[in-house]
Amino acid sequence: VFALSGCNKGYSSDYEVLSIEQLKAEESVKITFRIPFTTTAIVNQIDDMIASFNEEYPNVHVKVETIGGYDEMKDATILHIGGGKAPTLTVGYPDHFAEYLITEAIIPLDKFIESEDPRIGYTQEELNDFLPGYLNESRQFDSEKSFIGMPFNKSTELLFYNKDFFEEFDLEVPETWEELRALSAQIYEIVEDIEDGEYSFLGNIATNIDDEHFIPMMYDSTGNLFTTIIHQFGGKYTESIYRSNGVTDVQRGKLSFANNNKAKEALTYLQTLSSENVFTVPEAWEGKYGSNFFINSQILLNVGSTAGASHYSDSIGEWAVAPIPYYDEDHKFVIQQGTNLCIFSQASDMEKLAAWLLIKHFLTPENTARFAMATGYLPVRASAYELQEYVDFLNDETQDTAKVHKAAAAYSANGWQYFVDPAWSGSNKVRNEAGTALTQILVYKTDVQQAINDAINRIGQ
Repeated sequence: VFALSGCNKGYSSDYEVLSIEQLKAEESVKITFRIPFTTTAIVNQIDDMIASFNEEYPNVHVKVETIGGYDEMKDATILHIGGGKAPTLTVGYPDHFAEYLITEAIIPLDKFIESEDPRIGYTQEELNDFLPGYLNESRQFDSEKSFIGMPFNKSTELLFYNKDFFEEFDLEVPETWEELRALSAQIYEIVEDIEDGEYSFLGNIATNIDDEHFIPMMYDSTGNLFTTIIHQFGGKYTESIYRSNGVTDVQRGKLSFANNNKAKEALTYLQTLSSENVFTVPEAWEGKYGSNFFINSQILLNVGSTAGASHYSDSIGEWAVAPIPYYDEDHKFVIQQGTNLCIFSQASDMEKLAAWLLIKHFLTPENTARFAMATGYLPVRASAYELQEYVDFLNDETQDTAKVHKAAAAYSANGWQYFVDPAWSGSNKVRNEAGTALTQILVYKTDVQQAINDAINRIGQ
């Protein structure tokens, strides 16, 4: 049971694990699954999984409630927790869970996981089948490593590039930032004499160059890049603070980048690359995603989410994907993204059981594989990658999302480390302000230490 500070709403984190027979004996059990997703492919997959769940539990009625946008959903949920109208289960990032935990609004799932009924619990072998980083993300809130959630939709970042261009001019896809630096010089030499329409896969590149709206690469997320480059230089971004009882302080954390030489070195390095016009961020051209500039031949490479492959479908040439650049062999870090599933303490024990069984159904190897294939997210269980259905999918060269899945598989095969930074209530603000700092550093050439100091002042620590 969590003993967390903050206003006590009177909802106990304790619960009784009822039996499957008790659940099936109920005439009707109604639960609400709140989601932020509006993409048709995701919603359809959720609907399909609920339909197959109802084949086993026809008396469990699942209402899918959509509140578009992760932050909008989180804010609405906090209000509903205070009013006693929380959903039964939802998805969220670790910092969302931290805010819910302030009032003990979500429950540890350990009792379900440890149930001796195999229909309810997981064996150790089954738990080991989940990718460790995905499980650990929701176990950061106390020294006992309680399960506050289970992984659902997971993604990471990849380097999208214009395959036709690289093949036409016999170029190597960069593996390191220094290789990107050398490649950018080659790219400028190649494109300076190209006319609009000369190569079908480059569109109006000459016009883009004349308008000073061409650069070799972009990086979609300034927040992600800020923390990724610090990890790649061996520095620290944030750290958790633990209370004396072993519970993570979910209301504050340590800003390790504030006085960290490695962090400053990393950000200075990026500023140098940006000043040399090696790469930039969408904010430099008042954009949000590099994929739009990629489609317009204003860039030839872009680092973006694995879940965003569909945004490249309008590219005039063929695109491909590879791992993101790293700084050195000893620090091959790439960010782990995506949400986890949690259950709210306001639900009755019967509703909690129904919600847990739905979660367990979502996370079968077959379902996590099918969800991934349809949406561009990644399977959360190792055995899902070995399913014949998934193997066939990876070998289908007509599937854009298959290219993404293949490239992501190279991370685990080549010694990369997925990382997740510690979360607390308000840590998302830290990430946003870090992203703003990086925009200042790269676009406005603000002194690195000044940008860091400004970010800390905005955060208020």
